[in-house]
Amino acid sequence: MIWPLTIICGLAGLALAHIPGALLGMLIGSIMDRNLAIKSWAELLERWPWKPKLKPKQNPQQVLFMLLGYVAKSPGRVTPEHIQAARLEMQRLHLNHAEQQAAIAAFNRGKASQLKELRKGLRKHYRAAVEFEYLLSAGWRMAHAPGMATAKQRRALQQCATWLGCTTEHFMRIEAQSMGGKLRAHVVRSELDEALRVLGVSRAASFAQVKQAYRRQISQYHPDKLMGSGASAEQVQAATEKTRALHNAYALTRKHWKK
Repeated sequence: MIWPLTIICGLAGLALAHIPGALLGMLIGSIMDRNLAIKSWAELLERWPWKPKLKPKQNPQQVLFMLLGYVAKSPGRVTPEHIQAARLEMQRLHLNHAEQQAAIAAFNRGKASQLKELRKGLRKHYRAAVEFEYLLSAGWRMAHAPGMATAKQRRALQQCATWLGCTTEHFMRIEAQSMGGKLRAHVVRSELDEALRVLGVSRAASFAQVKQAYRRQISQYHPDKLMGSGASAEQVQAATEKTRALHNAYALTRKHWKK
């Protein structure tokens, strides 16, 4: 029987020193084969110390959650809102328990990855428009989870869009669609905060406290009361504008509490 290392060492010796080298190489190789008990090419490959470690193949869901992990971590810290956004994506995809565990592992890998490491997987699984639309929309949902997306998150998603052949116009349309609900919620919160500021109460106040503050200020700034006390026309006009602002603020807070 001619064993693997005998052949390898013989060929190496032949290349280096012709026939004498081949004979010496075969002798050395046979000694190594016997000492290591390697009797087949399969055994040699199994025990080869420099055997390359193959990276596990990634399916589309794993690539998606790696991107979401990267987007969540890119501002510096993954928040509970990011974690909740990842859970919602699992629900949208109807992942079973095993798939959820794989998605969580991919999300954690993505947090420690470089964006360029995702390029090959993205191009393999998300080249079609309907596929990269979902991917980028999920990326925007993750970026907006704790508030508004950062510039770094937007650059990352823009780079992914470029890799996938998504045009700038298409990317902006996906961004606008993803941000629609978030922007509306942001506007409502801003309006409510401004209304509470006008009424002189904090966001932690109860509706009873809001109502009390409204009545107190209406009584204080009512134009009729100022006119009766001999106020100037400018003071009456300012009181009228203040009263109108109080009415609007109170109406907005009532609408919010009813919801």
